[in-house]
Amino acid sequence: MDADRTARLQGNQIAAYERRGPFWGRLTQLATAVALAAALVGSSLVLDTVASFYPGTGVVKSTPAERRAEATVQDCHRVGPVSGDGLGYWWHCAVTVRTNDGREVRTAVRHSVVTPDDWGQAIEFREACYGKANTDCRYGRPAWRVWALALSMLGMVRIGLLFVLLVGIGVYLLSALVGVPRYYAWVNRRGRGRRVAS
Repeated sequence: MDADRTARLQGNQIAAYERRGPFWGRLTQLATAVALAAALVGSSLVLDTVASFYPGTGVVKSTPAERRAEATVQDCHRVGPVSGDGLGYWWHCAVTVRTNDGREVRTAVRHSVVTPDDWGQAIEFREACYGKANTDCRYGRPAWRVWALALSMLGMVRIGLLFVLLVGIGVYLLSALVGVPRYYAWVNRRGRGRRVAS
């Protein structure tokens, strides 16, 4: 954004702030910060919900290799309507996983990967192990690898969105605290200082 356009934008925001007066101007900035915080929470819940529909191990590349396994459901409890899995009701279940090499692993899976309807059945599972000596293992159902790739890309979008919203919240909270004219005076002073130093 060029200097003239930036100055025009700042001038418009300062004029709007001064029209409202210090109290209502700061209250507007605070309300915008609260709206951005609500957008942050809402977008996180929506993205968590989308991610929860994926039942696999999360493996995108050919390594680590997914190994065949078989799971039986031990116990389940339901979470929701708002949880770490996003919006809606989801099952978290304890499972016993039997791997092809004869190991038996007790673990928990989320996102309704298995449900109480699966009790008493042998469920086709996958195991993917990471880290030293393959000690960090993840479990899930067989799933299309492109889906895991799409979720990885969604994770990058989430990080970018989180950064933008956090910066916006910080800017509007600071301008609510000191007022828009003083905030822009401080920003412009810092910008001039950087240009002089370089």
